[in-house]
Amino acid sequence: MKSLDLIVAVPDDAGWAIIRKASTLLGEYLGVTPHFVDVHSSLSRKTKLLAQVPKPSIGKKKALVIAYDPGQLNAIAQSHLFLRRYQEVYGWVIDSFWTERIPAIAKQNRVYKKIFITDFEDIVEWNKAGVKNVSCVPWGTDVWSNIEERLNIHKSTDLLRVGRQPQAWDNDSITEQKAHSHHLHFEGRPPFGKNAQESERFLQESYQRAKVVLAFSNKVSPAPYTHPTKEYITGRWLDALSWGCFVAGRLPNTEVARRFFAVESCWDISPHDVDEGLETISAQLLGKDDSSYHKNIIHALKNLDWRHRFQQLCQEMNVQSHTLVYDIQKIDDFLCQYSSPEDKTSL
Repeated sequence: MKSLDLIVAVPDDAGWAIIRKASTLLGEYLGVTPHFVDVHSSLSRKTKLLAQVPKPSIGKKKALVIAYDPGQLNAIAQSHLFLRRYQEVYGWVIDSFWTERIPAIAKQNRVYKKIFITDFEDIVEWNKAGVKNVSCVPWGTDVWSNIEERLNIHKSTDLLRVGRQPQAWDNDSITEQKAHSHHLHFEGRPPFGKNAQESERFLQESYQRAKVVLAFSNKVSPAPYTHPTKEYITGRWLDALSWGCFVAGRLPNTEVARRFFAVESCWDISPHDVDEGLETISAQLLGKDDSSYHKNIIHALKNLDWRHRFQQLCQEMNVQSHTLVYDIQKIDDFLCQYSSPEDKTSL
């Protein structure tokens, strides 16, 4: 398929490796090579001026812009892309909660036929901002590519710290000492590699070893770069669950979390009292075995795998991918053979 251009406007640092990998995977299904653009160029004065010029809907090609935040929807107007003509242009915004960053190019369907965002609760604000054709295509994770490796359980770490944490949990040395007193093997922040790819590999290996991952919503674990009022899902929740881990902390209060996450896999603990939280984790781990981690992986395959998101995108853009249809069928067949009746929760 060469009838679609896949334009990816996400940073090249380790924090966005999951989306860059997902974009490459989507490109493989669509038979195209993703075009990774400079995110700084999207915010330049030149690009913003070009974004104001009307673009006629002509030609036979379609375009999908994967944008890390709303402002990156301007990427379609970068100078080296501006003269390209498309029959239809679509956008998929990952950090869609930054509604104050919605650019003019996204409004009134002047350029974009439809915008996909990652949480249902953002749709109303996007509509109010003048973006009329919006639907939700949530975050995902790649479970299927190495499903057999994931199901070959070898868990050696009781608790893994990933990403930002509340102040009480932020010192790995203190958490490790306290975890030891609760007879828990704690692993601190995964090491950074020489590049984003190596850092991502270290992170995935840490998930593979971990029984429980520590992660808190930005509501109780804020940072200068998080949204000050809106809660949202990030990749660490999905990646952890896809490796069979349980997640301890504070789950973001969002529709996506309520709809797609298994309640029993996400444990609410105190963001302020480490000993109390460790006591809860220790108690919850009693009775957990390989079958418990298997169940989390199967749930992730059924509910969180990127291929389900890609299927929705293709349907909404009226784009076909025979290899994607084939793999979705393979996943369905696998779930029918592997899942127990209680695992077969509804999407």
